[in-house]
Amino acid sequence: MLKVHILNVGHGDCIISEFPSGRLTVVDINRSQQMDMDSLMEILALMDPSKASLNRILHNMGLMDYHSLIESAGYYIQLTDPISYIYQLSRNRYNIFSFISTHPHMDHLTGLFDLYQTIKMANAWVLPNSFTQHLSRLSETQKADWELYKFLRDGKQSTIKVITPLAGDMNNFWADEGIKILAPNQILLNTADNNNDANSMSYVLLIKYGYSKIILGGDAEEVTWKYIVENFKDEIENIHLLKASHHGRDRGYYQPAVKLMSPAYTVVSVGKQPKNDDSNKYRQYSDHVVSTRWHGTMVFELDKFGHINFLPEHER
Repeated sequence: MLKVHILNVGHGDCIISEFPSGRLTVVDINRSQQMDMDSLMEILALMDPSKASLNRILHNMGLMDYHSLIESAGYYIQLTDPISYIYQLSRNRYNIFSFISTHPHMDHLTGLFDLYQTIKMANAWVLPNSFTQHLSRLSETQKADWELYKFLRDGKQSTIKVITPLAGDMNNFWADEGIKILAPNQILLNTADNNNDANSMSYVLLIKYGYSKIILGGDAEEVTWKYIVENFKDEIENIHLLKASHHGRDRGYYQPAVKLMSPAYTVVSVGKQPKNDDSNKYRQYSDHVVSTRWHGTMVFELDKFGHINFLPEHER
């Protein structure tokens, strides 16, 4: 059985594929102790339109810890710590096979240094690029994450094998687990790098296990999905599980691709909910559209026959 764990990490991504072979592959990471304030305020406004909970929260700020604050509003879904989760999932061995960085944005990289220091990994996927970060906008821990990312990206000596596969590349590292790289190709990567557009260089991965098919969309946008539709049309039809690209935002939604995929389940990883959320558009083609905001961390079990079992942390 193949298991896909989509962690509730707030405004960011962390997906763990637990393959039948026993190998664990981690796609992106976002380690945060608490939800960002914008997300908290949005949740409170949705749960209590009268703003009574919001006023109570604001009044009690500084008097209560973060978890007590959100629970006082009736919201009990806590963020998941990826490091602790991986430790438990790896049966206390602190061991994964691959870490895949879809693209160099910090909501997909925060916690990378902790992961590197704590968890043994055989290889890391890091695309070559010249993307830069404004260090003044990063916390001290994020600066360490970014420096490590650059260290791996630039091919510095490391105990980890760094690989840079592109669309269509084949290798036993990933083919044995049923992973196919849909994007980027070299043209997309070069164009994204020249335009300093990290989203357009994002990995998009197809995982096949028997008849079951999963697509992890990273932060891919329209130009990437057009390329995938033109080159992998037959392979992306009738998907069982789609991790919506760009957190379900409008910029990650491309109708021809979503229509082809017609996923049984679409997952939106939501921290700060943007006004251009496209969950309703996905619902036109997907039987179930679920979010980490309301279900917390989710596990999907898939067998070879295309059956899928949805195991959310919180039923709603």
